Amino acid sequence: MGTHHSMNRSLYYHWIIPLPLLLIATYLLDVQGFDLRLADAIYAFEGGSWNLHNSWLLETVIHNGGRMLVGALILLNLGALASTWLSHRMRSYRVGLAYLLGAVITSLLIVSSLKGITHISCPWDFQRYGGKQFYTPIINAIFGSGTVRCFPAGHASGGYAWVALYFFCRLYKPQWRMAALSVGLLLGMAFGLSQQFRGAHFLSHDLWTLAICWYTALASYHCCFRHHTVAEYAIRKDQRLNADKV
Repeated sequence: MGTHHSMNRSLYYHWIIPLPLLLIATYLLDVQGFDLRLADAIYAFEGGSWNLHNSWLLETVIHNGGRMLVGALILLNLGALASTWLSHRMRSYRVGLAYLLGAVITSLLIVSSLKGITHISCPWDFQRYGGKQFYTPIINAIFGSGTVRCFPAGHASGGYAWVALYFFCRLYKPQWRMAALSVGLLLGMAFGLSQQFRGAHFLSHDLWTLAICWYTALASYHCCFRHHTVAEYAIRKDQRLNADKV
């Protein structure tokens, strides 16, 4: 009972704590203008133009190469999942790998779908940064008309989707969960910052992408494993491994 209570309380904190942080950050970035201040600083750093837009490092390596990396990671995940039908040793990881693959792909699809209906412009679209449009805060422009697809941040989702590794490790290797979370956060930050320096996104775009990926991974975890504590899942995994050896 105590372990169930501890796990439920932990998941409760996973749901509750990020939400006010997201709302406060959104208020500061979008309403109070910190998005613009940061973009102004980046734009000035590049000499009053998005000179790094076609940068080899940002465009070829981090943007195009990043897409290939995410695709390779998904294929690796898929291959690992397939191996659970071929290897007794891998069988106990089947449900976790299926969860991970589903959470990552769902996060990518949600972000991509939202980009098609939110109609939020990129920094490079605004007159302030050499474009043609007047700047409008996200809160006033969201779900308007148009064809722009800049919110949430699509490229950053390829990194932030892997915060699901935190929950995967929570099942199998709880001591690795913070390192796994760091992988998703650092990859998402690298992708997101590179796009900010190319003029493609404001910081708030990346923040909302992180929130979508986090809550997608969390909701998937809650639906799949809410009746199992980490300890119980580990015991069942060990039991299956021992049964395979008999």
